[in-house]
Amino acid sequence: LSLMLTELLKLSLMLTELLKLSLMLTELLKLSLILTELLKLSLIDTELDKLSLILTELLKLSLIDTELLKLSLILTELLKLSLIDTELLKLSLIDTELLKLSLMLTELLKLSLIDTELDKLSLMLTELLKLSLIDTELDKLSLMLTELLKLSLIDTELLKLSLIDTELLKLSLIDTELLRLSLIDTELLKLSLIDTELLKLSLIDTELLKLSLIDTELDKLSLIDTELLRLSLIDTEL
Repeated sequence: LSLMLTELLKLSLMLTELLKLSLMLTELLKLSLILTELLKLSLIDTELDKLSLILTELLKLSLIDTELLKLSLILTELLKLSLIDTELLKLSLIDTELLKLSLMLTELLKLSLIDTELDKLSLMLTELLKLSLIDTELDKLSLMLTELLKLSLIDTELLKLSLIDTELLKLSLIDTELLRLSLIDTELLKLSLIDTELLKLSLIDTELLKLSLIDTELDKLSLIDTELLRLSLIDTEL
């Protein structure tokens, strides 16, 4: 019985050992479960790291988008500047056309002056023709006077001659009046020339005013160009 008891004791001890082993196994199982949880947490951490990397990439892409927006704004400004340059080119072409027109106007004024000179010459020619006709008439009258002198014995012819003398006096008076009128005509022509010169000066003044206005517009455009350049420099510095 004692031996049996000892055996039973041994068995009980073994059972206790087995129980301890089972407890240890449960603990090991718990530890394995904890390890699995830790592994899951590490996987979650890796996923979080991946998400953080994705977020950083998205932030980089947003920064790239902002840079692209800045570049698009710069491109629009450059397009505006190119349009302003085209407008300036158009204005320069308008200036050249205005210069051409001014040259044409000067040529036309020269031609008008030439026309006035030709008119003067034509008037002088007409006056010379009139004088030549008067000379011919005077020659005729002198011939008539010679004939009348030959017929000086006849009283009637002398009376006729006296009448002819009076007519000649009248013609001389008419000639003086004609000369006075011709002088008046020359003065009127001079006044018309002065009027044409005044018209030319007024036209030149108007053209100068137009050019000054165009110059002011060009100055405004140049100021706009400088402001745009300053803004572009500020944008680049930013």
